[in-house]
Amino acid sequence: MNRQDCVNEKWSSRTMGLIVLPLALALGFIGFLILPVVGVFFAVPLFILSLFFLFAPESKVCRLVLRKGA
Repeated sequence: MNRQDCVNEKWSSRTMGLIVLPLALALGFIGFLILPVVGVFFAVPLFILSLFFLFAPESKVCRLVLRKGA
């Protein structure tokens, strides 16, 4: 794995998080207006998933590659 692969992996993860986050917020808002319990039931896992993608730690290989290259 090279330095560019690690950078692409990080951007890919952040992009997925930024795509899922508005969907989770919209689903939560609409679901809360229509059926509060059901809307929150479906929106919370999506919100957690988006946070996981946004704040995902780097893999061990990428940490080694990026530190070695610096």
